[in-house]
Amino acid sequence: MNFSQVSERILDCFRTLEGNQSLYVFAPDGEIALNEDQPVSSASIIKLAIMITALKKVDNRELSLDSIIPIELSNKVEGAGVISFLSNDLHWTLSDLIKLMIVSSDNTATNQLIELLGEAEINHTMKCAGAYHSKLMRKMMDREAFKDGRDNMISGKDTYLLLNELVTTHLLSESLMEWGTTVLMQQQLKDKFPAKIAKLQNNVLAHKTGELPGVEHDSGILFTSKGPVIYAFLTAGLIENRYGRDAISNAGRLLYDYYM
Repeated sequence: MNFSQVSERILDCFRTLEGNQSLYVFAPDGEIALNEDQPVSSASIIKLAIMITALKKVDNRELSLDSIIPIELSNKVEGAGVISFLSNDLHWTLSDLIKLMIVSSDNTATNQLIELLGEAEINHTMKCAGAYHSKLMRKMMDREAFKDGRDNMISGKDTYLLLNELVTTHLLSESLMEWGTTVLMQQQLKDKFPAKIAKLQNNVLAHKTGELPGVEHDSGILFTSKGPVIYAFLTAGLIENRYGRDAISNAGRLLYDYYM
């Protein structure tokens, strides 16, 4: 099967889904795209932009990965993560908060990082990466903002542009690109892209997932012998979330089998 055939099969995984999909794959053999510039509710994919913004500030020596970041009670929220269940007396470093935000998608860590970095700075980072169809407009679990029509939005192509910052020297130094990639490789939420891969090789997949009612996303970097494959599979407006998970896991298996 050639790349064109694989591309069609991957797109077929999503074409029958209800709602809105925004897909983009940049691979050594070409691109796969469907509504790639259409923004959808970002769920936790926006956390990529937050991580890159924090790492930019480390590169600029405005912050250190060892900086102690107190957790403000107003930023403790439910949903994914563990910090909200732990003692208020614990101390966290910037490194800890980034890892918790990415690896277990901790919403409290995310909110504290948004507080630290500022929405404007995070949105500026996305624009610097060329991600013009995306915007951070609220903290995690801010239902009042959501009721007011403020949601975090991102497109498939913009997600690729953010991930590309971890494999192409542009906004970050090589050492922090490697650091960020290593964190993404430690992802604990594996119910989408890798779910149907029988034996995932070690240290080849660096990815971030996102989910909300009616929303299922997975985006990442697959490191292959031909070069990195960067993918963004974003599905929104789903009647049932399982349909989005199934589509992404089928597409992930196709992409993985072709390159690995």
